Amino acid sequence: MIVINRGKEPDSLLEFRLQHPEADYEDMPSEVKDDVREQMWLEQKHLCGYCMRKINNPENVRIEHCRPRHPQGETEHDKSATLDFKWMIGVCYGNSLKRGVKKEDMTCDAHKGNAELTVNPYSEASIRKIKYRSNGRIYSDDPDINRDVTETLNLNCEAVSLPQTRRKVLEKEKSRIFTKCEGKSQTAVMRELERTYASLVQERNLTPYCGIIISWLEGKLKIS
Repeated sequence: MIVINRGKEPDSLLEFRLQHPEADYEDMPSEVKDDVREQMWLEQKHLCGYCMRKINNPENVRIEHCRPRHPQGETEHDKSATLDFKWMIGVCYGNSLKRGVKKEDMTCDAHKGNAELTVNPYSEASIRKIKYRSNGRIYSDDPDINRDVTETLNLNCEAVSLPQTRRKVLEKEKSRIFTKCEGKSQTAVMRELERTYASLVQERNLTPYCGIIISWLEGKLKIS
């Protein structure tokens, strides 16, 4: 997962909310949803907010609410919350478009359904609780967040090779860094690690599945 830096809501969404104070997400016009998809796609650097796979174009973005639109045990439906841009995340379709695919082979929102998450995609401290094993599998020492990533979102799904892909991405980046720094001092290596980390985290030059790279870099740089 990545930290979501959500900007100002699209003007069309703001206008719709102001003109229709009693509206629900289901009432949102398709052109407004298109604006929401495009802005999320750009802000998230074309990545799914959960599994971090590349989404090729805004039309393939699924609008996810990290706070369920209809929470379990809900006594009164909060319509305004369903139109709150800060709780919307752009995600992939989680392998759900294939005919006859089993639930255990789906990921992200497609597998999550109406479940609530403990992990907060907008909190850097929360996202840092997510870790990766050397084989590319995602986990957390926090039991609730571990359940989020391994069970609710199914981010270790073998059907779409998530662990294997993450491992290959990390190995490729490590090879790039150490090849570039071959024969150089430890100080030069640390500078390259710091530069790479700044590019990914501060400059938001995000690449598919780079969560595992960020986690590895934080370990090397002793960032907690």
